[in-house]
Amino acid sequence: MDSVKSFLVKMTSHALEGTITFLSVLFAMGSLYWFESGWLKFAGMVGSLIAGYVITYWVARMRD
Repeated sequence: MDSVKSFLVKMTSHALEGTITFLSVLFAMGSLYWFESGWLKFAGMVGSLIAGYVITYWVARMRD
């Protein structure tokens, strides 16, 4: 039973990481269209990718 619980925890964690990655990439691509200024486009794109990476890394560290 413990192996089933471990499997479900890992799969849930992977699903959460995938969702966070998808949303950060979606926001990064959307920032190229939403903002008018070139600097805002760049900052929104880079910032969302960095935030997505950091959050995904944090979730992965919690899994281990």
